[in-house]
Amino acid sequence: GKKLAEETIAQYKAKHGEYPRKVSYTFWAGEFIATTGATLAQALWMMGVEPLRNKIGYVVDLKVVPEEELGRPRINVLVQVSGQLRDIAASRLQLITEAVRLAAAEEEHLYPNFVARGSLMQEKELIEKGLSPQKAREMSHARVFGPLNNGYSTGVMSYIETSGTWDDEKEIAQGYLNNMGAFYGDEQNWGSFDPALFATALK
Repeated sequence: GKKLAEETIAQYKAKHGEYPRKVSYTFWAGEFIATTGATLAQALWMMGVEPLRNKIGYVVDLKVVPEEELGRPRINVLVQVSGQLRDIAASRLQLITEAVRLAAAEEEHLYPNFVARGSLMQEKELIEKGLSPQKAREMSHARVFGPLNNGYSTGVMSYIETSGTWDDEKEIAQGYLNNMGAFYGDEQNWGSFDPALFATALK
């Protein structure tokens, strides 16, 4: 996971001359199983968070890596998951939300904290779109999204199959947002949907 994250950052810096502020991932059940979780681990490491394991090697908690040790900014993430991964790895997806909370709470000293900045922006925009300040603060850490109503489809195929019934490609984008905008990051809000949340998180 560390290697994947650092290679992604290095490639971005080589091309753009700066650190990425946010990295988007799409995670699937098959690769999660095949890599024994390395794909999710890269999202944690982007934020400067790593797992804590018990004596038999199971991940039981998370810890923040100090920025002096990390040696770079904390990179914000967005995670889109397949329905199958949501079904088999709920506790691991919740770790991502917890990692966002931990990383967002860290102060900036040596490097920017893009996780914290992203959460503040998300909270502000959600309030502007009508959420209560309390709910906006709660959902400011939402980064894990997937199919609505415990489904398994992005909903895009139906637009392809009925291509003669719509005129504007924005309809496809809106359909995707509506079908893939369920939040799967904590027990309290598992599967919840708000039209503004996924679009805000994608920014």
